[in-house]
Amino acid sequence: MRRVALILAAAAAILSGCRDNSGIRGYWSERTPNLDDVAASEEEFTDFVELAVQAPRADAFAAIDLLLKKARKDEVVYLVYTDWIIQGFSSIASPCHSCDLFVHAADKVLREDIVHGESRLRYEQCRNFCLHNRVGDKAEIPELMDGDKLELNGRTLVLVVDQDCPSCRESMRFFATPKWEGTSKVALCYGVGRVPEEPGWCCRRISDEQTILDTREAPFFYVIAPDGSVEKTYTPVIEEK
Repeated sequence: MRRVALILAAAAAILSGCRDNSGIRGYWSERTPNLDDVAASEEEFTDFVELAVQAPRADAFAAIDLLLKKARKDEVVYLVYTDWIIQGFSSIASPCHSCDLFVHAADKVLREDIVHGESRLRYEQCRNFCLHNRVGDKAEIPELMDGDKLELNGRTLVLVVDQDCPSCRESMRFFATPKWEGTSKVALCYGVGRVPEEPGWCCRRISDEQTILDTREAPFFYVIAPDGSVEKTYTPVIEEK
C-alpha cells in the first residue's frame, strides 16, 4: 500500500511540465534518491525528468544510470523511482515523454532482478510500445477486427479511441479545424458499443490487446505522411484542444 500511495502522489507533479534546461551533469552525484520526504523527492525527481529530456542524450543516459545505481541500495526506493520513470518518460500524456530515455532506462531495469510480476510486465510492454511508430519509421497500423486491410489515402491522422470513454469519443471533434483539412482521418476504436459514425472519419474496430500501441493511453493520435512514414509519433489529444 505504501508503494501505491507514493506512486499516485507523484504522478500529477511528474506530468505537469518540462522546462528548457540541460543542467543534468552531476545531478545524482550530488543527490541520493530516497523517500524520507516524499514531497521533496517528488519535486527532485520531477526536476530531473525536466532536465533529462532537454539534455544531450549521452548526459541524460549517464544520469539515469547513476540514479538507478544509487536507488538499488533500497528496494522500495528502487521500485518507486522506476515507476516514476514510466510516468515521466514513457507516458504519452507526459510533456517529457521520451522513448529514447525510457528504452535506455528500461534496458537497465529489466537486467536487474528487482522488478517482478505486473511491474516487470508493464516495463516490458512500455519498452515495446516505444519501439513502434517513431518519427521516420514505416508506419504500422494494428490489425483490424474485421480482418480487412486499411488503405491509406495520402497524409493520414490515426486516432486511438476508447469507446467506453465519453471524452475519447468527443476527442474526434477536436480535429475539425482548418489545420487538418486535406488530411484523411482514421479512428481505431476498441471497447464496448458500436463503432462511432462521425462525418469525415473512417472508424474501424481493433482489439484492446495491442503490441504496437498502448490502448490504456487513449485518446492519442499519430500522423502518417503520404509516403507511408511516421510524420508525428504518439501524441496526446489534449494538444489539439
